[in-house]
Amino acid sequence: MQIAIIHYHLNPGGVTQVIANHLQSLDLALDENIICKVAIFHGGKTKEWNPPFLKKLQNIKVSIHSVAALGYDAWPAEQPDPTGLSDDLLRRLSEMGFDPAETVIHVHNHSLGKNVSLPVALHKLAAAGYPLLLQIHDFAEDFRPEQYARISKALSANQAGPVAGLLYPQASHIHYAVLNGRDCKVLAQSGVAVDRLHELPNPIVEFEQLSAQNKNHKILKEDIGVPVDTPLVLFPVRGIRRKNIGELLMWSALMRTRAFFGVTLAPNNAAELPAYNRWKSLVKEAGLRCIFELGEKLSFQESLAAADALITTSVAEGFGMVFLEAQLAGRSLLGRKLPEITDDFEQNHIDLPFLYDRFAVPVDLIGRDHLRQQIVAAYQKTISAFDRQSYNGPDLNDCFDRLIADGTIDFAMLTPEMQSRLILKASDSDQCCEKLLNENPLVSVAQDRITELQVVLQNAAAVRAHYRPLSCGQRLLNIYRGLLAADREEAATVLARCNELLEFFLKIERFRPVRSMS
Repeated sequence: MQIAIIHYHLNPGGVTQVIANHLQSLDLALDENIICKVAIFHGGKTKEWNPPFLKKLQNIKVSIHSVAALGYDAWPAEQPDPTGLSDDLLRRLSEMGFDPAETVIHVHNHSLGKNVSLPVALHKLAAAGYPLLLQIHDFAEDFRPEQYARISKALSANQAGPVAGLLYPQASHIHYAVLNGRDCKVLAQSGVAVDRLHELPNPIVEFEQLSAQNKNHKILKEDIGVPVDTPLVLFPVRGIRRKNIGELLMWSALMRTRAFFGVTLAPNNAAELPAYNRWKSLVKEAGLRCIFELGEKLSFQESLAAADALITTSVAEGFGMVFLEAQLAGRSLLGRKLPEITDDFEQNHIDLPFLYDRFAVPVDLIGRDHLRQQIVAAYQKTISAFDRQSYNGPDLNDCFDRLIADGTIDFAMLTPEMQSRLILKASDSDQCCEKLLNENPLVSVAQDRITELQVVLQNAAAVRAHYRPLSCGQRLLNIYRGLLAADREEAATVLARCNELLEFFLKIERFRPVRSMS
């Protein structure tokens, strides 16, 4: 068995870390004395990716190959060339001896709209007999209007047939891997055969050096300017829009002098920088105790060691590593629950007691009519970028009324401008803070139990039981073997009920303005 892995880049974090964890997990699952060749094809950006674990692999031999046409493209300024991309990949695979009968091609996030040539090129690889495992970490349909519009327009201009049919080809030797039960369900409802659909949660790797670094907890805090007697609550992410940084700042406004908050990294994507820089400016304006770009001063594990607790305010995740990594780091996790994601964790006996489903804001703090106008307008503008001539869903005014039925609105439903105004108001008004804390008792509880660890120790055991690398490696190995044994079809068919993907993800109940507004 040989594996070819395809991704746009090998820059640190995100999917690159998943690839690294997969390799380590697969290495554990393979029988001794069996060498599996793995070729990683990427678009040229690696930041000299050569992690130490590569030298420790016992049963896997890795080679890394740059393919310029795999990177993020510049369509429509540059025309797509799927034939050139597929021919290049086929040539390289042939030269390496990666025969279709013995090779699985594992592709990450092919449908996200980062490279409009890749989906069509994959059709050609499948037609050449290569079995494909298409792993979806994120859906363009899930309120990513720029990316969906991009891939949709590109494919419509150059191919015949439904866009979703081309994005999600169906054949006996094309399987799909997803990170959670939600994505399994929606793909199955859209027409992917259940026996070609695999739930493949990310393996969670232990923090080998964290215990030693914990001894330097106080020193690390002082290095970044946090008093040792003040808790540091860390959000270990890049500050992109879907991480809902405004809600983190609301926590900071409510906790006043009782804690420092921190974000580890700035966005890489230039499109994300305006929103990020606006939040940084707001911190200065409101005098909040929040530090940005801690990752520039400390390594990831040092940042975890410096923290007294972790927090997440994200409104959308593909998997949600922080929910599990917090447990292995020995830190309480505060903030926002994502039932679509966290239900899987809770079914595996991981208790998340300091997370809320919504951060309730009394409607009278903003104004009902203003809320309705802004949220409905933001939703209509967002969905206009998708494959719809006009909105044909439920009455939006009725939907809005349901969203505020108890007299409150979720903070994550506010536009960035509304969030900013409310943060400023809370930072300057004890009365506003009191109203918000009364509606959100978990925030008050977290202030007093920020270093509660008993539940964390129990959760860590559950994480190791359900998400340990060996289990994930065995699951991945079984998927690869099943694909190699699958019949090859000459041509892929389209997804049977492709519109259901879009309809599911674009429900107004799932809409969060901060994901697409700057």
